[in-house]
Amino acid sequence: SLSHQASICAPDDGPRSLTTWHLAFVLIMMTAGYLSIAVSQIALGIGLLGSILGWALCRRAPAHTGLERPVLVLASWALVMIPFSQDPGWSAAYYKRFFLFTAIWVVATAAGTERRRLLLAWFLFAGAAVVSIVGIVHALRTTGGLFDIRMGQISNPMTSGAMLMMAVMLALGFLFAPGLGRRMKLAVGAVGLLLLLAFAMTMTRSAILGFVAGLGLMLLMRKPRLFGIFFVTVLLAGTLVVTTGEHWLSERAWSRVNPEFILEGKNTRERVEMWQGGLAMVKSHPVTGVGDIGLEEISKDYYVSSVDTYYGHMHNNFVHLAVIWGVPGLLLGTWFLVAPAWLLVRRWIRMKNESDPRRAPPVLKGWVLGVAGAWAGFFVAGFTEW
Repeated sequence: SLSHQASICAPDDGPRSLTTWHLAFVLIMMTAGYLSIAVSQIALGIGLLGSILGWALCRRAPAHTGLERPVLVLASWALVMIPFSQDPGWSAAYYKRFFLFTAIWVVATAAGTERRRLLLAWFLFAGAAVVSIVGIVHALRTTGGLFDIRMGQISNPMTSGAMLMMAVMLALGFLFAPGLGRRMKLAVGAVGLLLLLAFAMTMTRSAILGFVAGLGLMLLMRKPRLFGIFFVTVLLAGTLVVTTGEHWLSERAWSRVNPEFILEGKNTRERVEMWQGGLAMVKSHPVTGVGDIGLEEISKDYYVSSVDTYYGHMHNNFVHLAVIWGVPGLLLGTWFLVAPAWLLVRRWIRMKNESDPRRAPPVLKGWVLGVAGAWAGFFVAGFTEW
């Protein structure tokens, strides 16, 4: 029995080691996140079970990330608010969202070595590449072009845009990070171009703005002197697209960036309507919010003018947090959303100043830089999405 437990708790990646099986299901989750919600969540559940068993049997505590306190406080507030919800049963069911937060520690626990961090990246790239190829082939077979329809193979174009932006940012993090070999960067670059094409095909404006913000943050972290050039280039490119895009973009692509449509189109009007209705909800329930529920029905009582569709969310992270959990929930949710940036930038600065390469290995640098870009992208996209 002791011998069997020693085999399970072996610190290496032996075939019977608990760490091996834990890593295997985390890798499945990383790939399946782009292909199947069911498979990815089942893999996360098994990975979480592996973390718990490792803690119970082998005395290996989950990795410390620095996000423990903001997650615990936010989850506690959401739990306490359930009885005050407009529909406590619905809010209790929605509390399952915090199961997904466990991925933070499940993945961090699996990422203890450079080899494992490299595997995690490539499995994520694999899932993103598969769905990108499917989307590209579907567009070509359907219309004969790449930008006549929006790619939405993951769930819908908005979700696809956000998910692919994350993968593109990680690829850029590996390309920008010092110390990685030439072959590695060529391989990542090839995959990154494929992902970038598919990302552009989603034509998701929130994700594109997020991509620009993420790339800007990565340049500030890696090459601050290039940020000014990047900023001017973005302004010039944006001006070129807005003023001449009608003549060289596809009809569908131009409809997404046409300034008149952006300022006065249906999507903009609906979002403004949602935010006004959301603020009215917060005014009526400033402390507790209306509860973590679908907002389709309750929205009808707060929207100030008629719209065609009522959505279950507010298309804005901050308005939505205030609506479902009140102003305290907004503050706690914002703390959770901002905390990763502080941790990542601080980690990057520490690694840049580290003289011992063993304390700042190149794959880890790529992850830190890429995830910082992904964080900025999601944060900016969250101003018009949930």
